[in-house]
Amino acid sequence: MPQKFLFLTVFLIYYTVQSFASQILLIGSDSREQGKRGNADVIMVITVKENEIKLTSILRDTYVYIKGYGNGKLNATYRLGGKDLLLSTINANFKTNLSQTIITDFRNTADVIDKFGGVNLHIDKGIHQYVNRYIDEQASLKGISLLPLTRTGNIKMTGDQALAYARVRVAGTMYDDQSRVERQKDVTKAVLNFAIQHKTQAARYFYDLWSLIDTDISISVFWDICKTFLNKHKIPKSQVFPNYQAYTNERIPNVGLVLKLKDFRKASVGLNNMIK
Repeated sequence: MPQKFLFLTVFLIYYTVQSFASQILLIGSDSREQGKRGNADVIMVITVKENEIKLTSILRDTYVYIKGYGNGKLNATYRLGGKDLLLSTINANFKTNLSQTIITDFRNTADVIDKFGGVNLHIDKGIHQYVNRYIDEQASLKGISLLPLTRTGNIKMTGDQALAYARVRVAGTMYDDQSRVERQKDVTKAVLNFAIQHKTQAARYFYDLWSLIDTDISISVFWDICKTFLNKHKIPKSQVFPNYQAYTNERIPNVGLVLKLKDFRKASVGLNNMIK
């Protein structure tokens, strides 16, 4: 569960795609133990077409066929077979042609947000208690004390608070998996906006950002990409797949609550149109 926040990674890759393929799969792992793969908590396709950049989040509980394992949740493929199995599963189920990946983990994300001075987010009364529960879990995993949220409204949040906010998922409430994707995007945009408005400070932490990702992009090219990004004034448009009208929520024995697509053919056409 912990990990979800690739806010920084999206920053890192924002212009990576312009120098390479038109599509890159961004994977955020929820691994809790060093050296062990967890599920993919963030699955996002970054698309660059001419001057347009799109971020397409794929809901992690989407029910798909996983070669060698049968049907299951899409996010489990990363734990079962790493980036190669996740890539091949998306390509096989949705007729896409993804080939490049960027992988990051949640563990250092909070520290980098703190170096940026935190992020400003709006916290409503309903989600407040859930955010603090996730903060408590992160504190336990890190073995340290972390500051809880003490109020709602517009708040400048620490890295761990922002991470907890992005991680919240409570099935059967307005804070479900799809709304969590929206919160992930909120945090991502807050970090991107900070980077754009504080170019010198963002550039200063280039190597910290670089350490968050696993990719085949060279560091020199990546530096040129980051400099290009910092000269921009807009953040990318974002979207979510599948649309809530394209699936039903079902509970599958030994799998759990999943998003079961009504029509894979239509879903495949839809995803390809979104990421092209």
